Amino acid sequence: MLAVSFAVPLAFRGYFTRRFILAAADNDQPSRQFMLEMGACLLAGLLAGLGMEARIGFLWVSGWKLVLGSLAAGFYLGLEGALLRLRTLVLRARDAVEPPADRPRRLRSLTRRFLLMAAAAASLLMGLFGLIWAGDVAWLSGLERDPAVLARARESVILEIAFVMAVLLAFVSRLILLYAGNLKLLFGTITQGLARVRLGDLGVRLPVATSDEFGLIAAEANAMILGLSHRLALLDALKVAEDVQRNLLPAAPPAIPGLDIAASSDYCDETGGDYYDFIELGRGRTVVVVADVAGHGVGPALLMASARATVRMAAAMYDDPGAVVSAVNSRVAEDVYGTGRFLTLFYLEIDTVAKRLRWVRAGHDPAMVVYAAEDSVSELGGRGLPLGVVEGYRYVAETGPWPVSGLVFIGTDGIWETAGRDNRMFGKRRLLDLLRNNTEKPVARILELVARDLETFGEGRAREDDITMVAIRFP
Repeated sequence: MLAVSFAVPLAFRGYFTRRFILAAADNDQPSRQFMLEMGACLLAGLLAGLGMEARIGFLWVSGWKLVLGSLAAGFYLGLEGALLRLRTLVLRARDAVEPPADRPRRLRSLTRRFLLMAAAAASLLMGLFGLIWAGDVAWLSGLERDPAVLARARESVILEIAFVMAVLLAFVSRLILLYAGNLKLLFGTITQGLARVRLGDLGVRLPVATSDEFGLIAAEANAMILGLSHRLALLDALKVAEDVQRNLLPAAPPAIPGLDIAASSDYCDETGGDYYDFIELGRGRTVVVVADVAGHGVGPALLMASARATVRMAAAMYDDPGAVVSAVNSRVAEDVYGTGRFLTLFYLEIDTVAKRLRWVRAGHDPAMVVYAAEDSVSELGGRGLPLGVVEGYRYVAETGPWPVSGLVFIGTDGIWETAGRDNRMFGKRRLLDLLRNNTEKPVARILELVARDLETFGEGRAREDDITMVAIRFP
C-alpha cells in the first residue's frame, strides 16, 4: 500500500516538473521544486494513511503519524530538490556565453528563508514526536504489567525514536552538504570573476543566478565593473584631451632679440581652463595672451580651445588690440550664452620697432612690472569686463612706454589663491617679493622658483585651480 501510494504522485512527477518548474523563471524554479516534492510526499502520505485506515483499521494516531512523517520527508526532500535545482541554475548561468547580470527584481532574503525553514522544521519535529509519544503512551497503557513485556515495549519505543532520529540526521547531513556545496560554488564564481577584474579584464560579468544576497552582490559587482570600465574609458579620453590641449600651447617662446621670455601652465586636472599663447604679427609686433576660463576640467578646456582659435583669427584681422578682444568677446558670448561661464584674458602687444606696449585687460588681473633697482611695482591696468559676460561690449586698448630693464609678469589667480596651512592664501605680496628678489635671474629660472615656492606653501595639498604664468624681461 505504501508503494502504491507513493507510485501515484511519482507517475505524474515528470509532467509537473516540465509544466510547473521548467516553464517558470529561473529564480522561481527552486521554490517550485520544493513545493512539488513536498506536495507529492504529502499526497502519498494521505493516500497511504487513508488506505491503511480503510483496509486494516489503523489507529488514528498511527495514521496521522504516517501522514506527518510523509510531510516531514517531503519537507526535507523538497529542500534537497530545491538545492539541487539551484546548483543546476548556478552552473548554467556560470557557463553561459552571456550570463544574466541584471539586478534581481525581488530580493528573497536568505535570513528570512532560514527563519521560515527553521520554524517549519521545528513544527514538523514537534508534531511528529508528539504523535509518537501519544501513540506509544496509548499502546503501553494497554499492555500487561509483566516486566518482560514492558522491557520489550521500552525497547520498541527506543528503537522507534532512534529510527526517526537516524533518518532525520541523515536528511540534515545531506542538506548541509548540499548547501555548503552551493555556497562554495557561489563564492567561487564571484571570487573568480573579481580576480579577473583585478587583473584588468573589465569584460567580466558575474552571473546573477539567485535572487538572494549572492545575486545582489553579483549585480552590484557588475554595476561596479561597468562603472569602472566607463571611468577608464573616460580617463583614456581625458588623456587624449590632455595631449591635444598640451599641443595647443606653444612649444617654445618666440625668439625676440633683446627679450627674455618664458611661460608655463600647470593644470590641477587632466585638462584645464588656463592657457597662454604667443602670436607673431610681423613688423616687430608680438602678442602675448594669457587667459583663464572660470572653472577647470573638460568644459573649460573646450571653451579655452575655442577662444584660442578665435583670438588667433581676430589678431590676424585687426591691428587694434581693442578690436581684437571685442571680436573675441562677441564669439565667446555666443558660445557661453545661458551657461554662466566666462573667461578673463590679458592681451599684450609688444612692438619692438616703436618701443611701446599696448594691452587690453578683459577682467584679468593686471600684469605686474617689476624693476630691480626700485622697490615700487607698477601694473599694466585698465578697465574691461570678462569675455562672454556682455555681448557687443567694446574694449579699449591701453598704451604704455617700453619698460626699460623691467620684468613683466602675467599670471592667473591660481597662483595667489593657492591655499596653505590654515587655508591662508599665497597672496600677491609674497609673489611680488619673490619676483623682486630674483629679477636678475633668467626668467625661466624665476618661473621655476615661483612654482617651487607654491608647492612648498601648499604643503602637498591638492590644488583647486590651474596655474599659468608668463614672464618677460625687457632690455
